[in-house]
Amino acid sequence: MPDTKQELDTPNNARFSMWSSVALGAIAVVLALIAADVLLVGGTQSPASAQTRPVTNVVKVSGAAVQSVVYLSVTPGIKPGPDGKLHDAFSVTNFYTHVGQPVKLVINNTDTVDHSITAPAIGVSIVAKPGTHTYALLVHRAGRFEWHCMMPCDPYSMSHVGYMRGYITAS
Repeated sequence: MPDTKQELDTPNNARFSMWSSVALGAIAVVLALIAADVLLVGGTQSPASAQTRPVTNVVKVSGAAVQSVVYLSVTPGIKPGPDGKLHDAFSVTNFYTHVGQPVKLVINNTDTVDHSITAPAIGVSIVAKPGTHTYALLVHRAGRFEWHCMMPCDPYSMSHVGYMRGYITAS
């Protein structure tokens, strides 16, 4: 006579094993997507990719390069913080410009919500819509000014330079 307890446990074990496999597969897909996003965002800032993007009129200002075109991205949950979590971030957070001369910012906002580069002290308010768009950064007085993202997003990123905060230096 077959053991009925063993017959009952076998389908449950198979069902548990199937769901475990599905969960592990889903985790692997998510991790692969995160790795691809990190590589793609990090790759856009590498020296090799800088050669493929046209940058014109590079001028040195106090040791910093002023570019007439700056390519950058905004990505949610991309940059690791000291808390061990991934946070929202702009790929470039420090901008250099000459007073009265615009710098073209080509921003690829990979998020589904708006972000901004806002520096009230110098009247800069750029709203970066999702997708890739071109904006002008124009400063009318010399100095170093802190900017921040005004759109509610990752609280850690909004309060730390290098994530959703940075500096605009105009000479």
